[in-house]
Amino acid sequence: MYQLVIIGASPEGLTAAHSCVEQYATARIALVTQGWEQGWSGDRHGDLGEENFWEELRLLAAQGVDVVVGQGIFSQSSGLLCQTQERTLEGESYLLTSGKADSKDSNVLAIPGPNSDKVMPQRWVIVGILPENLVFAQKLTKLGHGVTILSRNGYLLPGEDREMASLLQCYLASLGIEFWFNCRDLSSHYNQDKSTYSIQFNHGSEESSHHLTVDNLLAIGRSPKYGNLLANLPEFNQTLKDSSYLSVNDHLQTAHSQIYACGDWLKGYHCPAIAQQEARYVVHQVLGKNTTPINYGQIPFPIDLDPPWYRIGDPACTDYTEKIIRGFEPYSDHCDLRGMYKLALDSQDRIISAHWFGQRARESMNLLQLAIAKGISWQELESLPLWENCQILSNFVLS
Repeated sequence: MYQLVIIGASPEGLTAAHSCVEQYATARIALVTQGWEQGWSGDRHGDLGEENFWEELRLLAAQGVDVVVGQGIFSQSSGLLCQTQERTLEGESYLLTSGKADSKDSNVLAIPGPNSDKVMPQRWVIVGILPENLVFAQKLTKLGHGVTILSRNGYLLPGEDREMASLLQCYLASLGIEFWFNCRDLSSHYNQDKSTYSIQFNHGSEESSHHLTVDNLLAIGRSPKYGNLLANLPEFNQTLKDSSYLSVNDHLQTAHSQIYACGDWLKGYHCPAIAQQEARYVVHQVLGKNTTPINYGQIPFPIDLDPPWYRIGDPACTDYTEKIIRGFEPYSDHCDLRGMYKLALDSQDRIISAHWFGQRARESMNLLQLAIAKGISWQELESLPLWENCQILSNFVLS
């Protein structure tokens, strides 16, 4: 019997396997690739090559992980089993990781630019305001294509800081990306003769009808994409009828006590860094008997735009916020773009959340992550080189 069976050779699945061999060398571990071998990539959108993927699996196998190439499905008789075409695996615990997205349209880098002989500038509609869709849209505009984003939500990035989300929307709109919010009843029809999509939807509180004709339609939502993996487990019957996501407790344990989940199985935006941290946490929970819940507020959440957009801490921490610090980073050397940051402080001047949209976002997050974890005050930080030449826009004390 395995102590842990990891379902999926996703980025977080591979992270979990490496964490096992590095910290729990004597543990008996299995990894079921669960369809990732078909796309051979260690990344959801295909950024790693086949050679690297298989080399990583060979390395894990050499370190004692039982790597099973194929797809499994759970069954439950005398115990919980994961059955693949050639093997039946029995584990004390199981970890579900993100499934592979197989859409051919998910890699924008394969789309020829407007100066290519293969294609003229085209009009795209993207359905949904997932962070990866925003990244996709920006890359399309840089290639000269026109982009419209439709969303059923009322504004960009619900759940995030409204001010910093609005700043991001204004920037994307300045690139030519068009946004339609509060969209309902969307339908599309592909015209084979003209190679175009006809899209209809209702918009706004009055639900007025609108029509768009575009060359390309992208409508990919977040989903574990694991088919019938859980179909034989009655604990998940109702959950999977209502949603493709699973509910978990503070320890990432699902309705079945032996099954844990991370990544795209859980609600929230797709974020590899968070998914990998969840995978490490489950390893420590199962093998190291760690009982401390994961602290999401200490994991940076990025949107990999150019420039990047970052957040760390709880975006809804208004009950603890005593002061807001806003400011601009210096102009970039190669353009007129200035970044903006926003810090929330508590009554003791400690940083409890931070947002940064600009070229300095990545380097700033390392320091801000440490500051939040260690309770470092703004007074201790503001003299550091990171804020050199930055302009403080406002130092607002909440009454």
